[in-house]
Amino acid sequence: MAKSLKDKVADALKEAVGKDARIELEDAPGDKVGGLVLSGSFASQSPTERQDRIWKSLDLRLSPFERTRVVFIVTDTPEEYEALKKAAV
Repeated sequence: MAKSLKDKVADALKEAVGKDARIELEDAPGDKVGGLVLSGSFASQSPTERQDRIWKSLDLRLSPFERTRVVFIVTDTPEEYEALKKAAV
């Protein structure tokens, strides 16, 4: 059976940031995928460097059409994510 887009994206993200990262993907309207990647390995990187890192991996593992179906990937460290959650309360 062929892998789903979510599975392919998850595999590419694990390759980019490591298996210890927290990866949450969700369906988006129009048969698309988006999600969140939390990794301590992002701590020394700027937001641009983080995005470049994950999109490079997605470009290598997805077809051009599949790539257009990935609408967003949030990249935070676990600490940044917790701080944002607390600020939202």
